[in-house]
Amino acid sequence: MENKIAKASTAIEQLTALDISNQSTHAEIIRKCQAVISALQDPTAVVAEALASVTKHPCLVALSNLGIFEKLAGSNEPLTAAYLAEESGADRALVVRLLRIAAAWGIVTETGSETYAATGASRILAIPSAAAGLRVNSLPKYLQETQYRNPASYSNGLFQYHYKTDLGSFEYRAADEEWMRDFNLFMTIPNNAGKTWPETFDARGRIFDAGFDINPAAPLVVDVAGGVGQDLRLLKSHLLHAGVKLAQGQLVLEDQPHVIENVPTDMHDEDFTYVKHNFFAPQPHKGARVYTLKSVLHDWADDKALEILRHITESLTPVYSRLWILDRVVPEAGADKSLAWLDISMMAIYGALERTEEQWRALLGTAGLRVVGVQVTPNYFGLIEAELEVAQ
Repeated sequence: MENKIAKASTAIEQLTALDISNQSTHAEIIRKCQAVISALQDPTAVVAEALASVTKHPCLVALSNLGIFEKLAGSNEPLTAAYLAEESGADRALVVRLLRIAAAWGIVTETGSETYAATGASRILAIPSAAAGLRVNSLPKYLQETQYRNPASYSNGLFQYHYKTDLGSFEYRAADEEWMRDFNLFMTIPNNAGKTWPETFDARGRIFDAGFDINPAAPLVVDVAGGVGQDLRLLKSHLLHAGVKLAQGQLVLEDQPHVIENVPTDMHDEDFTYVKHNFFAPQPHKGARVYTLKSVLHDWADDKALEILRHITESLTPVYSRLWILDRVVPEAGADKSLAWLDISMMAIYGALERTEEQWRALLGTAGLRVVGVQVTPNYFGLIEAELEVAQ
């Protein structure tokens, strides 16, 4: 008992030293609070919570199927169970019991007796692409039938097992315009709180402070699979704010034809060069100063990730060019619930994974790249910078 108190006391002391008004400390504050709970919580309570968690997922699936999260997200006022039951066609008593679970886990807020309001979490679950993740729930049976082998195939994994298809996740969804639109919109969500990633990782300094003369005949930055340009826009703003003068053609946005063709009008930038490109094909732009892959490689197991990387590797100018991988970096120990969940989600949907720093280094090394630096934020979002491995 004394050891538990000592651990909790240490965590509380460390907690009081953190500035709660600074958004960048929030992830660490949450971890310290969790450390206090872990130290003081009775083991039987830990087991009870684990057993109770079994009920969470099927209830969330049921609420999603009933459209409850969408109805809450679409309302400016709290909604009653009676109203939600009438709108969804479910029994009121069942809606109450399902939402009781959701409220207990913080997914919705109870504002009164049988009255509920949306939270940030329930609004995410109201997005069709996020709700689809809830329904990929065949994992236990699949793992048992595959003798608990680690899923690592994009084309022959849990997704194909669950949906009874030979198609990969992206190909399966390609015909669903609404899903693709939601996916591309979802990808515009920032990965780190507070500063933008170009500020956090000092993008200007990384590009210009190494003493290289910028090659005017090649792009400055090529954003590979850059979606609708959300991150290239952040980078452009960061560079302009830092006094960098950009010429036409220096910023290149690449993605699949259906993405480039549907860039929203309010996000179209006349300074960008828009290129329809599949990253499993040779890279069309050679010798850029920087190539970026943001939240891309965690969708792919090592075999496919290597295909993507090798096409970029072939385009790098030795010493001059850099590859920036902007993605999660899993700690060797102490990953939080959201990161652990994200890793399992990547496994279930794509046969892929979130990687540790060691795994990133091994992957890049196999692709003929040398890691020159890794910087990770408190919420595990990182920049892994690499260059062409040059034989000594």
